[in-house]
Amino acid sequence: MDEVDEIRIEVSILTEPKPLEYEDPEDLLESLRPMLDGVIIVEGIRRATFLPQVWERITSHSLFLSMLCEKASLPSDAWQTMKLEVYTYQVETIHEQQSPSE
Repeated sequence: MDEVDEIRIEVSILTEPKPLEYEDPEDLLESLRPMLDGVIIVEGIRRATFLPQVWERITSHSLFLSMLCEKASLPSDAWQTMKLEVYTYQVETIHEQQSPSE
């Protein structure tokens, strides 16, 4: 109960994911738009996503993709060694209203 006043709610409304066409790992890195794009990777039955907000903590494009691959239970270098399906999307974020005393 002591923490109830500290809880903040945020809702992210996602746009329809769109395929991201790329030629090679370097092209993939250059195609990503930090802070704008959420990214989904797919390899067979494995898939994972990071919301655009994740860019706030992971600013390196290559680390972002490596961690996303690990989240999908793929090797961290899968984005460099495999031709993954990649999709991007954007979000509209809605934050709860804070009271004037906060």
